[in-house]
Amino acid sequence: MTQRTVTLHDVARIAGVSASTASRVLNGGAPVSEALRLRVLAVANSLGYVSNQAAQALRGRRTILFVLVSDPRTFPIATQAAAIEAEARTQGVVASVVMVGGEAAARVQTIRTLRSLRPAALIVAYTEPHGEVVRPELTAYRDEGGRVVVLGNTSPGFAGFPSVSHDDRASVTSLAEHLAGLGRRRPAIVTVPSSPLLEYRRQVMLDTLATYGTDPATVPVAPADLTSAGARAATRRLLADAVPPDLIYATNDVLALGVLDALHDAGVPVPDVIAVAGHDDIPLAADATPGLTTVALDFAGAGQAGLRLALSDDPQDVVLPGRLVVRGSTVRTQ
Repeated sequence: MTQRTVTLHDVARIAGVSASTASRVLNGGAPVSEALRLRVLAVANSLGYVSNQAAQALRGRRTILFVLVSDPRTFPIATQAAAIEAEARTQGVVASVVMVGGEAAARVQTIRTLRSLRPAALIVAYTEPHGEVVRPELTAYRDEGGRVVVLGNTSPGFAGFPSVSHDDRASVTSLAEHLAGLGRRRPAIVTVPSSPLLEYRRQVMLDTLATYGTDPATVPVAPADLTSAGARAATRRLLADAVPPDLIYATNDVLALGVLDALHDAGVPVPDVIAVAGHDDIPLAADATPGLTTVALDFAGAGQAGLRLALSDDPQDVVLPGRLVVRGSTVRTQ
């Protein structure tokens, strides 16, 4: 049975106010008392009511979709978003990038506001550590007839939505096999514990190295912020160990470049003393000194696939392969 859409009159009736008063609270207008405002908002939130002010202006126009991102300045997100916008133009629709808030509550409110605009689709292109918090809003939007597509998000809370992902298990396994073949015996990992994606890469790396005789319990894991500075600090901690590593895997290239910077500052030759590898193949990876061994991911292809899923009547999950790129940070080149 299709659930009836909650209306402004429903909110007004339950809050015990007139429809005009509820409208002033939810859509702007003459001020009301703070107690009344909070009561109406509490009822609206509990019912999942979305103001239809903007929806009325766009009624019947489902040619707009929104791309939800956390930081559009990063290479993967910027590349995906640009590809989505380009593909949208070829499909005759408009794609707009929207930054979500930093906290779960802000992200929920952002999605609720976007629902009121009745877009054709919402493309979730950021890593959501608490997908179960955001999922109810996305589910409500889907139940209203919208399409939700998830790009590269491993949160269990997003299971069931059409998705585009990279085969990180195969990619990390390929990289781990390369690193195991270097003959190093003291690997270490730099990662961001709060990122489900980077933690997944860490675990696959440890699992694969274990098949080559490395006990995961002996592998130091240095936590870092998702910045080059955070990785530099993590690397300095690893170098301070009584027996420093001879191999460092950073779970993305931003971290790996910070590792290279810290080793350079400490006068540690790469790869002679410590080999370094990353993941993603951002443009700076090839320009680093030495060039960074990493896994190249097709972020533009992911964006294009995500847009097509958003407009498809029969969306099927897409999994894209990665490609191992060996450079001088693990194998000395002439």
